[in-house]
Amino acid sequence: MEEASAICYQCFSLLIWIGVGIAMIVMGTIHKDNCEIQPYIPVFLLVTGAIHLITFFTVLMRLVCETFSSIVEGIIGSFSFGWFITGSVWVFSVYNSYEGHCDKNLYLFAFVILILEYSFMALFLCCCCWFSSLKTIFYERLQ
Repeated sequence: MEEASAICYQCFSLLIWIGVGIAMIVMGTIHKDNCEIQPYIPVFLLVTGAIHLITFFTVLMRLVCETFSSIVEGIIGSFSFGWFITGSVWVFSVYNSYEGHCDKNLYLFAFVILILEYSFMALFLCCCCWFSSLKTIFYERLQ
């Protein structure tokens, strides 16, 4: 039963990942000329959406060729981190002045995506610290 629920969770997570990636591509495409103040915001969404989809396919490729997939995932991860920082600068630098110069839906979508990514990174770091401290506590008790 636990295995079935884990599979359902993974499938649901992948569907959300794909859906968000497609939504980013659609928003970036529809509004590619609707942000005069920072024309790279639609580009940021397009590329980030493409990265989401490529990441999904590399996860599938891991089943076929583990070595190739790990190399590709490393390259994608490095690029994604740099692109995330770049997109953050583009989006947050026009926070107080985007109205009237950038489509509101486009800007808010990019803004929310970035805030969610920052939140997930913070949650991930907290979990890593928590698991690390638990491991240390249990290791000390065993000795």
